[in-house]
Amino acid sequence: MAITVTNPTVGRFGFLLNAVSADASGCEVLKAAPGAGLSIVIDSLTINCGSSPLTVTIGEGVSAGAPVVNLIGPLSMAANTSLSWNFSQPWLAPQGMVLTPATSLSVDTSGAGQICVFAIGRVQ
Repeated sequence: MAITVTNPTVGRFGFLLNAVSADASGCEVLKAAPGAGLSIVIDSLTINCGSSPLTVTIGEGVSAGAPVVNLIGPLSMAANTSLSWNFSQPWLAPQGMVLTPATSLSVDTSGAGQICVFAIGRVQ
């Protein structure tokens, strides 16, 4: 288990993360928990599954090798597939997928296999 998260600079507002792993089983943190009273807000999210079929879960926090709360999934993904969500649509209130305050964003998979999670969001 190991995940590599890169955070390209996106200016003065928000974050962009690109996380890749050959084995995200056992749950990996994508974005660390912000301070007390602050929440991670996800505006868009894309999951890419590599050459092996996997079950993928996006969640809040990590406990005992799994997300504390499942936000999306578990999703059964075939090899070489992608799924995307845009949570910043004007009819959504509040805009974005808002996590519980002071909670990290995490990903968990059913086993070894290439995965990439790309997220754009903010902390507020």
